[in-house]
Amino acid sequence: EPKYLKPILRPYDYIGSTRYVDFDTTRSVYPTDPTKCHISHVVADTESWEQKMAQALEEMDEVVCYVKNHNLGFTIPYTLNGEDKNYIPDFLVRVQDRAEEPLNLIIEVTGEKKKDKAAKVSTARNLWVPAINNHGGFGCWAFLEISDPWDAKNTIRAALRGGKKEVRSHGL
Repeated sequence: EPKYLKPILRPYDYIGSTRYVDFDTTRSVYPTDPTKCHISHVVADTESWEQKMAQALEEMDEVVCYVKNHNLGFTIPYTLNGEDKNYIPDFLVRVQDRAEEPLNLIIEVTGEKKKDKAAKVSTARNLWVPAINNHGGFGCWAFLEISDPWDAKNTIRAALRGGKKEVRSHGL
C-alpha cells in the first residue's frame, strides 16, 4: 500500500482567515484593489518587488483574490541544519484556471539567494503542498517561485498551462 504525506494541523484555529487582520506598520505599503484583495494594503519588504507583484496579480483575470502574507499567521515549518524554523511565504493567491475548483497558489518572490531559501522552497513544494492536497479538505494547492515580478503574469500563466496535471496533484 502506498504511503501518503498528510498535514499536521493545529488543533485549534487550523483554518486561517483574513477577516480579522488588523495591524499597524511603518514599512512602505501599496494600496490594493478591494475587488481582488480585501486587506487594504500590501506591506512591502523591498522598494518595488511586492508592489509590482501585487499590481500584476490585480491585473490578471485568472486571479480571483490574493493577499500578501504579512501578519496572517500562515507559516510552513521546515528544518535547516537540525533547527526548526517557520517559513512565511510572500503571497497567497486563488486562481481560476478553467478547472472546476480554484487553485490556491503559494507564491514566493525570490530575489537574492539566501542559504535557507532552498530548504524553504523544497519543504513547501515537496512536503507541504503534497500533504495538504492529500488531506483533500482545503482545496487544491501549488507552490510557485517567481524571480521576476515584472514578468509574473507570464510566469503564472505559463506554469498553469504547462503543468496543469502536475499542479493539481503535486504543485508547480
